[in-house]
Amino acid sequence: MMKKQLSIIVIALLALAACGSSGKPVSFNDQPGQLKEDYMPYAAQLMIGDDFEYSEEDVPLVHRNFIEGCMSAAVIEFEEDSEQLINLATRCGCNYQGLREWVKQLYPDSRESQFKQFEDYDKLLKNENGFEELSRDVKDIFSSCQS
Repeated sequence: MMKKQLSIIVIALLALAACGSSGKPVSFNDQPGQLKEDYMPYAAQLMIGDDFEYSEEDVPLVHRNFIEGCMSAAVIEFEEDSEQLINLATRCGCNYQGLREWVKQLYPDSRESQFKQFEDYDKLLKNENGFEELSRDVKDIFSSCQS
């Protein structure tokens, strides 16, 4: 149980802390670019959900940064196409999709407010105890992606 919680915390911290690391986007669709070569084999897992109307060639910066934060250490640690990497990519995709859906529910009429809330989670997770300060609902999103 403790190992699972630690895993959730590590993924959450890495993924969200990287969201703003490559420039300052102002929406979920800003600065599209190609998915990093290392992550191309996992594009299907990383970009799950029907909310994404783009290919691995034009992934918005926020999503690319999320993927980088979630996957970067694992690409070095695990063998390419290993079950561990595929599972992690699936969890990372699930986390991103889950957070996007959550902020949509919070602010159904304002994409600007959705993005701002997503950024607020990013800032919170950069704090030392940021994961602990997340709402139960957001922690549940990360937990649900672990199963």
